Amino acid sequence: MRQDIHERQYTLQEKRMNHRRLLKRLEQTSEKLLAMKKTRDQLHRQLTKEQQDVVKLGKFSFANKISEWTGTWDEKMKKEIEEAAQAELKFNEAEKNVIDLSEEEQDLRKKLEHPDFMYIVEDWEDLLREKESWIRMNDSVANQTLQKIADGRVRVFAMVREIDEALEAGEKAKRALDGAMKKLDSAEGISMWDTFLGGGIFVSALKYSEINSSDDLVQQAQRALRHYETELMDVQDAATDSFQVNQNDIFTFTDVFFDNIFSDWMVHTRITDAKKKLHAVLQDVRRIQDQLTRKRAASEEEIRQLDQQQDDIIMS
Repeated sequence: MRQDIHERQYTLQEKRMNHRRLLKRLEQTSEKLLAMKKTRDQLHRQLTKEQQDVVKLGKFSFANKISEWTGTWDEKMKKEIEEAAQAELKFNEAEKNVIDLSEEEQDLRKKLEHPDFMYIVEDWEDLLREKESWIRMNDSVANQTLQKIADGRVRVFAMVREIDEALEAGEKAKRALDGAMKKLDSAEGISMWDTFLGGGIFVSALKYSEINSSDDLVQQAQRALRHYETELMDVQDAATDSFQVNQNDIFTFTDVFFDNIFSDWMVHTRITDAKKKLHAVLQDVRRIQDQLTRKRAASEEEIRQLDQQQDDIIMS
């Protein structure tokens, strides 16, 4: 009877911990989604304004005509196009994040609808009543100690599971960051050619092809890091800072249309800065992966000690 109660308690405790973990993730994801939707809407308004500025400058007006005569119209148009391009890329990035978070929220809701969680509250209350009745009739020091050991095993096994999930998410984040770094290395090399050797429109187009490819890879890295951060929240004492990749540091410019040394140099500088940011985040991931590995080893040792304590009581 006692063993049956312990086994049922162990199973239900695992289910309850999983249920609470999913509920917490759903709450966090919903909050992130709401904030990202607000950001996206703000960026859409900014994009609309920048696009209207370009159209307005392109229309006939005496002021625009004077600008053409004085040679300042091209400079103004170039500036407006660059601002519109940056606004569009920021909006597109926010839109991608909204889609990712919406899918994540939907997936969490489906998991919470699993049959294991349907009557989890009622099952737990029934078990507690049954266990209380049994303890009142069979109370002993050994039984209380065994119960503490069982509770400790549930806690540590749950921690090991969370650590394993975080380690797996961390490896995926490392692979995504490595892929983005390699693509940026390629873009940086072509940018050097375009900036210092005057590669021309073909090289500029090739450079932006590499930048756009790296944009997709950085987006994948952002998703992987967001998942990693979520997994780390489930691991006690695991650091979760410095996991923000600023995608706005990687965007296309207009020097493919207005090719000059200034804009080429700006693109090259931003590629280099983006590489530094990605490298810093990658170092953070590696450091925390090492912490998780050490924590897992300590948890396994704790399980071994609990098993030994249980065996000592049973065999005595």
